[in-house]
Amino acid sequence: MRKRFHLSIVIILLAVSQLIVSCGLFTSDNPCAKHIDRRTMANLLSEIFLLEAIISNQTPDKGMTDSIAYYYAGIFEKYNVTPQQFEKAFSCYMLDTQHMTWVMDEALSAISIAQSKIDEKKEDHQ
Repeated sequence: MRKRFHLSIVIILLAVSQLIVSCGLFTSDNPCAKHIDRRTMANLLSEIFLLEAIISNQTPDKGMTDSIAYYYAGIFEKYNVTPQQFEKAFSCYMLDTQHMTWVMDEALSAISIAQSKIDEKKEDHQ
């Protein structure tokens, strides 16, 4: 039940982000690349979504807040991005319909591929 609730939240957030993005305030080549390029942003978001899914399926404890910050820091470090750069880039992409749609499609595709690999491994072990 809890897993479905958190999945529903992610789906709702994605739908809301698509609605916001559909306003299309920017139409240039990619003004957001000055913060983070599209490919890196898609990779960051897919890993953040996966991290959020993992965290949402765990029982919260007192030290969990510190762990979440640690895991986010690891993702940002992997892509050589600061949290501030990510926030600026995310805000920019949210205002750019074309590029945010591409980023979200790529992020969701990566998550789908990861899920397929997990399902395949489960089948192999049964």
